[in-house]
Amino acid sequence: MLNQKEIKNIIICTVIIFLSNFSILILAWWTGCERALINVDYFLAFFFLVFRQKLLFAFIFSIIYFFDFLGVFSQIFPFVRFADILYLLKFSFISSDSYKLYGFSLLFFLIIGFYLIIKLYKDDLKKYFLVIFNILIMIYGYYIYFEDNKKVSFWKPEGKGVVASQFLNYLDYRNRGFIKTYAVDGEAFQRGNVPSASKSLFNDLSKHKKVLLIVNESWGVPNELAIQKDVLAPLLNSSKIIKIEQGEIDFEGFTIGGELRELCQKAVVHFNLKNQMKGFENCLPNLYKQNGYQTVAVHGALGLMYDREYWYPRAGFKKMLFRDQGLNLPNSHCYSFPGNCDQDIAQRVLEEFEVTDKLFLYWLSLSTHAIYDKRDLKVDLFDCKKNQIKDDTASCRNLKLQTQFFDTLSKLINSPALKGTYVVIVGDHEPPILREEKSVFVHSKVSYINFEVK
Repeated sequence: MLNQKEIKNIIICTVIIFLSNFSILILAWWTGCERALINVDYFLAFFFLVFRQKLLFAFIFSIIYFFDFLGVFSQIFPFVRFADILYLLKFSFISSDSYKLYGFSLLFFLIIGFYLIIKLYKDDLKKYFLVIFNILIMIYGYYIYFEDNKKVSFWKPEGKGVVASQFLNYLDYRNRGFIKTYAVDGEAFQRGNVPSASKSLFNDLSKHKKVLLIVNESWGVPNELAIQKDVLAPLLNSSKIIKIEQGEIDFEGFTIGGELRELCQKAVVHFNLKNQMKGFENCLPNLYKQNGYQTVAVHGALGLMYDREYWYPRAGFKKMLFRDQGLNLPNSHCYSFPGNCDQDIAQRVLEEFEVTDKLFLYWLSLSTHAIYDKRDLKVDLFDCKKNQIKDDTASCRNLKLQTQFFDTLSKLINSPALKGTYVVIVGDHEPPILREEKSVFVHSKVSYINFEVK
């Protein structure tokens, strides 16, 4: 049975572990991000504290704290290149007072944490730290063995669990095949053209004065026709649309692949487009620009995400509206993927149609991104039970968010400014669904719908 001194030492160890995790854990909670309750990386810093190497403890603790911070920060401002962090940190501190508050709070808690941990530590805590560390490692091992197969997100490090290593999570994220393709050199485009829902636009560039091309994030092909009918109901019930054409396309890949498929009818061997100068000449925006159209790209994420601020101009966009460039929606924040919400972006899209007579506008949607966060659902129009889909599933959340997007679109086309506009909406890729969940979507297919606004 534990005596009073042993109980006291266990409490002190627990307080020290709590202090090391507290500030980043609060940041994650504050910003709606994921983070494990305990980051075991801090025990490496504790090793130097045990041997009374205070300077080394402070140095190692700061490095661990930085990667712990990155695990949360990259969920708010995703990036594919480490060099982008400086720009993102700069942007985060000029874009919102709340981000400034986060930054000052973290610095304050880091300094206070150093002071309190060093003050509380005593030499006779060594064996207690060792026992606690071993227990946490066993919990972490259990999580890796039994839970690791549930990963689904391509854009952020893993964050859930009781115990985790934020550094290993970050390395795992950086070493994923998708992220690695942004470091590949050489020609990106494959030869030849690929099938696209935008084919009709390439065939007749001057048929319509106004064109709206939407690449709709994670819009797949449901395995039941009735499901798709309910998803599209807000749009199909509109009296504003004529000449409707629906279908599906075979496609397997990532969002940027879906974009290049529709904008350029191209497939790529890698996604490092930052230095890709050639191959964009026959993309739709360039072709429309040559015909005297204003060409605009709209997307709710950051411009540097997947190098869009670099290759969009080469594809022919005169104007680009991103979360950090031009959208100016500081109070709009969605959670499925960090950025401005499509419901709010619709107003910016409308403004472009109101001021331009000849317009090609490309809108890459965002709020229907995996993990299909329910916090992004403001209008619930899809009945999962009616379609025999379990409520608490990614498939259900995806369909609800998709229906909400088509409701937003149905309101947008009611504006007189969109009269005569030809609209093409197509999915970028099949919706990513957790492996242990039965998907209701057809594998490797995306939906499309084309119509004209009366």
